[in-house]
Formats: sequence, C-alpha cells, structure tokens
Amino acid sequence: MKLHFVVLTLVATLVAAPSRAETLRCGNVLIQPGDSASYVLARCGEPNAREQITEPVFARRPNGTTYQVGTTTREIWRYERRRGQFPARLTFEGGELKKLEYDRGSRS
Repeated sequence: MKLHFVVLTLVATLVAAPSRAETLRCGNVLIQPGDSASYVLARCGEPNAREQITEPVFARRPNGTTYQVGTTTREIWRYERRRGQFPARLTFEGGELKKLEYDRGSRS
C-alpha cells in the first residue's frame, strides 16, 4: 500500500510540475515570456541590436481560400551576454515578450 501511495504521489508531482520555460537573468531579475517591452528595457537596458519585421495576417474563407486581413509587427531584440554565455534573442509582439531563445550556435 505504501509503495502504491509513493508511486501515485510521484506521478502526480511530475504531471503537475510546470514545464521549464526559458528565462533571462538581468541583474537580480528574471525576464520571461509575458513581460512587457518597457519592463525588459528597464531591467536589461538597451539591446545590442533591434530588428522589426512586419508580416501579413491571413484569414480563411469557408470555401478554403485565404485573404489578407491586416499585418502584424514583431520586434526582435538581441542581447550579447557575458563571455562564455549564449546571446539571447527576445521576440516581442504588441509590446509583450512572446519568445525568448538563446543562439546556441554562437557564444559571446
């Protein structure tokens, strides 16, 4: 009975555990998806590079054809970090951090 309870507790803990999301440390603050661009800028400072990408947004008609309904703009910030750390690439949409990635192929 005790083994059964231990196994059930372990499984419940693993299922309930949140998945590890990418974070970026700026000073003593962790930056993560959902943070605003102004918050990131205040905590991390000006990025080393900024890129703005505008893309069309499409909708699908009932017959399956698509048409453009507008555009969306993404802003990509790149932070070079300390020596030996991967550079960070942050993608913002509508002023909110949507994606945080590390350029694992290149180190600062």
